[in-house]
Amino acid sequence: MAAAPPSTALALNGDAVLAWLRTHAPSVCPPATPTSLRILKFKHGQSNPTYLLELASGSSTRKLVLRKQPPGTLLRGAHAVDREYRVQKAIANHGVPVATMIGLETSPEVLGSMFYVMSFADGVVHLDPQLPSTTPEQRQGIYNALADTLAAIHEVNPTDAGLGNFGKPHAYAERQVAVWKRQYAADWAKSPLPEMVKLTAWLEDNVPRASKSHALAGRPAVIHGDYRLDNVVFDGATPKAVLDWELSTLGDPLADLAYLCLTLYHAPPAAAPTPGKRVNPPAGAPDETQLVQHYCSRRGVPPPSPNVWACYLALGCYRMAAILAGVHARALRGNASASNATKVGAAAKGFAAYGLSLVEMTPSSDGHHAFARPLPAPRPHKRTTRQWYQSEKSASIMERLESFMDEHVYPAEAALIAEQEARRGSDRWMPHAKIEELKALAKKAKLWNLFLPSDTRELIAPSIRAEVDCGPGLTNMEYAPLSEIMGACSFASEVFNCSAPDTGNMETLARYGSIEQHEKYLKPLLAGEMRSCFAMTEPAVASSDATNMQAEVVHDAKTGEMVLRGRKWWTTGAPDPRCRVCIFMGRDADADGRPGHRRHSMVLVPLPHSGVRMLRPLTVFGYDDAPHGHAELEFENVRVPATNVLLGVGRGFEIAQGRLGPGRLHHCMRAIGLGERALAMAIVRGSTRKAFGRPLAVLSADKIAEARVQLDTARMAVLSAAAELDARGNKDAKASLAIAKVVAPRAALFAIDSAIQIFGGAGVSQDALLASFYAGMRTLRLADGPDEVHLSTIAKVEMKKWRSRL
Repeated sequence: MAAAPPSTALALNGDAVLAWLRTHAPSVCPPATPTSLRILKFKHGQSNPTYLLELASGSSTRKLVLRKQPPGTLLRGAHAVDREYRVQKAIANHGVPVATMIGLETSPEVLGSMFYVMSFADGVVHLDPQLPSTTPEQRQGIYNALADTLAAIHEVNPTDAGLGNFGKPHAYAERQVAVWKRQYAADWAKSPLPEMVKLTAWLEDNVPRASKSHALAGRPAVIHGDYRLDNVVFDGATPKAVLDWELSTLGDPLADLAYLCLTLYHAPPAAAPTPGKRVNPPAGAPDETQLVQHYCSRRGVPPPSPNVWACYLALGCYRMAAILAGVHARALRGNASASNATKVGAAAKGFAAYGLSLVEMTPSSDGHHAFARPLPAPRPHKRTTRQWYQSEKSASIMERLESFMDEHVYPAEAALIAEQEARRGSDRWMPHAKIEELKALAKKAKLWNLFLPSDTRELIAPSIRAEVDCGPGLTNMEYAPLSEIMGACSFASEVFNCSAPDTGNMETLARYGSIEQHEKYLKPLLAGEMRSCFAMTEPAVASSDATNMQAEVVHDAKTGEMVLRGRKWWTTGAPDPRCRVCIFMGRDADADGRPGHRRHSMVLVPLPHSGVRMLRPLTVFGYDDAPHGHAELEFENVRVPATNVLLGVGRGFEIAQGRLGPGRLHHCMRAIGLGERALAMAIVRGSTRKAFGRPLAVLSADKIAEARVQLDTARMAVLSAAAELDARGNKDAKASLAIAKVVAPRAALFAIDSAIQIFGGAGVSQDALLASFYAGMRTLRLADGPDEVHLSTIAKVEMKKWRSRL
């Protein structure tokens, strides 16, 4: 690294330096030994002036480095060389290459400002990421070593290193936006760059969610703050010392990684990046994706999603723009560290513009560009008090459930969506490891099998109840608000083992299954070790009238087996490789002569089975809903033991009515949760966008109000049905259940459609979650019985009340 005599403004008092060394570092500079001192200033660096001290004594020369605050008025909290000294001294014994700290002087009386002295790391500092003087093999080694060293920094346990109070460990990214906004305003409040104003607003809106949406969220680490190639001294491909720790603190490790990649792949040396252009890595060096994967592999986490990564790169641009604007301001004041400060500071506008371009466009997996999906949508408001319809037990669980959702579920949403979108072919149907991780946490938090009513739980074999958490035994009324909370996020119900069709199938097995069936199928379902499906709907008939069913259940008298034949579709969950049992409903081949509703049976089919063939996965408005999905299945002479029949031959409708009551209500509960989230999205979007000089929320106030009316009305209908189901049972509550099944999806659809109108074109694009919300909720008007069937039920019950009076 080049060094030269310092300018007059930045010159040091050599006698004062020598006297300080003799007093505070006698082992380095013995007081009794005649020593001469030559002071040079390193040309590299724009913040804290850094000097090379050459101590000559006789024929020997020793090199040290002195780093101090610049002269003049400084912004509060800036140029904290004492923090640099502390962190390097603390992590020196934790596997991180740093220089040896010799001493710190906090008094400005010695050299005019605070400084510290450290050993000189002899090696090479590469200023150009293209590494022109190296071979391809060396470039690969250097780039990978950068990632490995950064991972080593982030793996230091702050408490073990004595840095537990080195910074606020949480909300680092949000604080970074606030800090750099404040420092930029201090320098350029009167003439801010338009690009900086826009980027500030975008980051303030999106960073809080992005910072909770990657695998390292919630794992604060020691952060370097300015980690890049030219802040590392190399000996070949081996880092000897990481330099310039001025911005170090505790915080989000992804910010460090993004900043490193920004300097390697986006910004040319000593210049601002250009929107739409990236820097190609030199031959042999990994590209950006490979470097990120190398780092994440070292940390044992998946890479961040594209939209989260773009947000962190934009944050790096914002910080760099603010720093460069400060350099420019210091140049104008005359206390800048480097001679080229005016030129460097002028690059602030370029970094701000580039940051804006990153969040407007995000690279897709095939190398093309597409508009980035917004970060996770706003969530419904948390209920801060117990609701009038809640028991103390339900309210207590709700508080823990909402905390779990905030801490674990919502932060994983963006990464899971991005991971699923990037999958191709058979990989789309593989379960997500993150979901399994969250399920384990939910079990530990005693938030497992919340759906299972106490009366149903008591029907489960005692041996199973002793081994598996069968839930708290809530009533339908108690479970309703919990299911609503889960419904606001597409995968949340699965995390708590409360998702369809498993909940209905578990209740069916518990109520109508044998002890053997409990052990073989119910136990692993309750434990979350497998999944299930329910095959009822058929493509060849109007399945809203289940008596139209054509699939057959044949009893083979010779073998004693049941033989199943027929085609089913909309068998939700069948494509999931974890699906290990199917409840098949078919018409008994020998049913002629029986009453119409005693002609069908339900049979358990273990999966995979040689006779069950998946013809195709089905899409809902183009969505395949992978990795769970829906399938069209062919049952070709599927043979199972007669003991696989549930409850008995001809009792399929009896089971179906018992199964569908609670299941329909669960759908309604979740629908309200999704509608609440859509309404929250509409309000947030409408409050931040204007048309004709007025916020969209004001222009759409009638839609927002109507959505609230419909959602609250639907909630009352659901609660009424839940109370009646608890008190009178499924058969007597059929009208209330039908009303809830009609009202809840309609209310949620209105809220979703209103949000789409407020979002405009983005509402029907891949940029928002609303299109998928709409697809799923529109389907619910068909699933578990179409509206027309439920309206018919309501009308029949209503007219029956009047028969004796007419």
